[in-house]
Amino acid sequence: MTELSPGAIPGFHDGSFDGVWISAEGTVHLFVRTEDNKAFNIVLRGVKALKLSNIREGNIILDVGLVDTDQLTASHIASVYEISDVGKDAQITNLLTSARRASLKMLQLWSSYGAEGVVLCRSAELTKPTIIDPTLSDPVVKEPGGLK
Repeated sequence: MTELSPGAIPGFHDGSFDGVWISAEGTVHLFVRTEDNKAFNIVLRGVKALKLSNIREGNIILDVGLVDTDQLTASHIASVYEISDVGKDAQITNLLTSARRASLKMLQLWSSYGAEGVVLCRSAELTKPTIIDPTLSDPVVKEPGGLK
């Protein structure tokens, strides 16, 4: 497991987004592969908001980025929350202040084709490929070939 930081994310350009699993505990697992087919999980903990769209068969990644707490802007906040036009600026300001106080980060997924999105979270980790057992409340992670 490697804690992700801005600028320290492996190159996923022309890699694949294979799926997402959202646990009841506020943890999100993104299943991704590099262009040379090396599989990884991006594990996002303390997820406050998530917006994924355009998921299709054969999702091709353009880039994956991480925005640190001190770099979050109103534009980042507006991209992840559905905010009504009434009092929009005040809502965004409050959400941005709250995100900064909670030391949240934003993972951004841009696509060449298919899935794209943003996730506001407390931490982001890169792990080797695993299989999730969704029947458990805090799932045991299985290594391919057996239980861990």
